Amino acid sequence: MKLLFDLSGRLSWLLAVFARLLIGALVLLVVADVAVRNAGLRPLAWAVNTSEFFLLYITFLSMPWLVRRKGHVFVEFLRIALPERAKAVLARLVYLGCIVLCLYLAWVAFNSLALAIQRGTYEMRTFDIPKWVVFLPMVTAFALSALEWLRYLMGYDDFYDRDLLEVGGH
Repeated sequence: MKLLFDLSGRLSWLLAVFARLLIGALVLLVVADVAVRNAGLRPLAWAVNTSEFFLLYITFLSMPWLVRRKGHVFVEFLRIALPERAKAVLARLVYLGCIVLCLYLAWVAFNSLALAIQRGTYEMRTFDIPKWVVFLPMVTAFALSALEWLRYLMGYDDFYDRDLLEVGGH
């Protein structure tokens, strides 16, 4: 299992790096679009749609890495009031709930992906893009996030132990 979790961690990191590159590209795209408009030239018709797809990919590609790096927000008030044993039980329930939710959403996204491939549908906007391209990052992100939550459930790490976080790195 450790090998699987190490591989998912490396893949999550690579996807997060790609998401960072997309953020940089998005900034450049917005700056270029604004500059073109301010110069009185014809706006980049494809910029808005491209930005939307970039935002979708940035969100989903960074999700598994955020789970691994304990970057998601959680509410501490209930845990503080509980004894240690109850905190451990609650943590396991949360991990299990997150795994179930991620797997369910991965399944829904996968069914949409498979249907888009089967039907050959396209997302038609300023430019056409195969619809499966929209669902692919969702399937990947939810499946990898489920693996990360499983890593916590199996005791390889504790999501709530944030004192051990390293700054930077992977």
